[in-house]
Amino acid sequence: MTMNIDLVRGFYAAVAAGDVPGVVALLHPDLEWTEARGFPYYGGTWTRPQDVVEKLLVPLLRDWDDFAAVADDYLVEGDRVVSLGAYSGRSKATGKAMHAAFAHVWRIADGKLKRFDMHTDTLLVDRALRAD
Repeated sequence: MTMNIDLVRGFYAAVAAGDVPGVVALLHPDLEWTEARGFPYYGGTWTRPQDVVEKLLVPLLRDWDDFAAVADDYLVEGDRVVSLGAYSGRSKATGKAMHAAFAHVWRIADGKLKRFDMHTDTLLVDRALRAD
């Protein structure tokens, strides 16, 4: 179980460091990645690690200053890890700050992150990106 939490923590650390190869190395090749509906980068369920890079990580780095996804609590049951935390950052386009709590549900398979489901208040993120 500790190994599963370490995988999830490793993902957050790789994202924070901008380590794209590190992110990809943690993702299962048969991935299921779903962002919350209404999230600015939502595109259904992605099934390739490269989709996470191109459709999520690249836009996050492009659109935000000091973007962070910080998990501060973890719940583990078998192959499932739930991480609780918050997103924060400042929109480069509007200068507006954002802080939104999240719950991420991860499934682990073959020592990799196989499934991701995001739950957050997408309106808080969207408002920061939009001019008044």
